[in-house]
Amino acid sequence: MGFMDKVKETAAKGTEMAKSGVKAGQDKLDEQKTRKKIGDLKEELGGVVYAQKTGTGNGSADAEIERLVSEIKDAEEELATIGAESGDDDATAGDAAATTATTESDPAPA
Repeated sequence: MGFMDKVKETAAKGTEMAKSGVKAGQDKLDEQKTRKKIGDLKEELGGVVYAQKTGTGNGSADAEIERLVSEIKDAEEELATIGAESGDDDATAGDAAATTATTESDPAPA
């Protein structure tokens, strides 16, 4: 193998490493956005349930709860997909469960 062949091979490897780094960064960004969305939806869900339980809701709480639960499920599936694509779906599933437990135990803002 000539010197130029080695240079081309090294350049190709460098390009592949850069592409995988960009992909990993994008996956991480998508994961964080999805986690934020899930947290926001759960906070909104808590507000709707609180309004329903205290009688201050507008009467459409059940439909709103169903919509929010559906959106949360969709976002959690998206989060699992992001983890599976990045190759660390076991760690992501554990992180998602930890996020869910943490978010559910947080009191609703006043």
